[in-house]
Amino acid sequence: LRWSEPYVKTDMVYLAGAGFWTNLNMVIVSVFALLLSIAFANILPREIYGTYQYLLSLSTLLAALCLTGMNIALSQSVARGNDGDLRPAVRLQLLWSIVPTAIGLFGAGYYAFQGNMTLALGVTVISFLTPAINAFNTYTAFLQGKREFKQLFVYGVLSNIAYYACMFPAIVIAKDAVILIFANLVVNALTMIWFYTRTLARYQPSDQTDPHTLPYGAHLSVMNAVGTIVAQLDSVLVFHFLGPAELAVYSFASLIPERVSGLFKFVTTAALPKFSVQSADEIRQHLIGKTLRAASAGVIVAVAYALSAPFLFSLLFPAYLTAAFYSQVYALMIITVAANIPAAAIVALRMNRELYAFNIGTPFILLALQVVLLLNFGIIGILLARVISNTCNILLALYFIFHPFGRREA
Repeated sequence: LRWSEPYVKTDMVYLAGAGFWTNLNMVIVSVFALLLSIAFANILPREIYGTYQYLLSLSTLLAALCLTGMNIALSQSVARGNDGDLRPAVRLQLLWSIVPTAIGLFGAGYYAFQGNMTLALGVTVISFLTPAINAFNTYTAFLQGKREFKQLFVYGVLSNIAYYACMFPAIVIAKDAVILIFANLVVNALTMIWFYTRTLARYQPSDQTDPHTLPYGAHLSVMNAVGTIVAQLDSVLVFHFLGPAELAVYSFASLIPERVSGLFKFVTTAALPKFSVQSADEIRQHLIGKTLRAASAGVIVAVAYALSAPFLFSLLFPAYLTAAFYSQVYALMIITVAANIPAAAIVALRMNRELYAFNIGTPFILLALQVVLLLNFGIIGILLARVISNTCNILLALYFIFHPFGRREA
């Protein structure tokens, strides 16, 4: 690893250490997720699975109204030694959860008024559990900031074992979208609370805090809200324009590329603590080279998946063979996720004005692409919209890093 560092211009020992535990967790989760997806494909009718996916999207939309940027701010702060920010960050998120819960219950009332009790009950469950999950999930940011990737791996594996142990019986026995979303969120909430308390007991965070952490987390949350909402509108748009059955096809088309893309997300996760202790000039010096090398790795993986997709679908998801071609096209997403390193750099530099422009402006590009391409080309159109949007995001982040608003000290 040390031998390769002069060629790749990267701390390969650190990256391998972070990537090993992160990707080992991802591999384990992906195996269980694949088995769960096979169960979904072969046991549930398309309409029920599509409705369940729609409820999951609504859960993510509601999560966007939580203080989702707090994890990023906390990870940076803890990397600088401010362990005491953990408890205040969680308390603030729990206090703020009153807002998304009230909005969710209003949505549940709307569906009840429309006579759709399935969605009304599902959204009620989402309204109470989603904010709690997002608040207590903050322990993961604490462990990332301390670079405790092995401990994060252990907690992640245990929480996923609990999750899949509940979901498999729910699919076989219940075959109901509301029960599935209830099982999903309850087990996630309980495991997040448990591992948050274990993190406090194990690491006993100090009293050292950074007064800028919580305000910065609030800033990031506002910036992220629009992007998160728009990113989840794809499932909502497909559900309303094409129906739950087509949403099921869309979900399986994006399933494996999203999982494979997840193998590259550790690069951004590992880069943030590193960037947080570097100057702007140090980051700019190697950023483009790192981005291109990561993109090249993504190309190799994307091509390999695209070639194997028809075989995988015929073997694993024979009821969804029509989704195989869509999935091959969506393999392009793997490249854009691998090359998303500039996103970590712009956050680490705390470029607030650029971040607002980036996080509020780029979602509207995605939204416009989704609506136009979905209405004209259906499922393949909305898949391409996400790929094109991700590419634009990378280019725009690079532009802001090298051309910040006004003069800025490195």
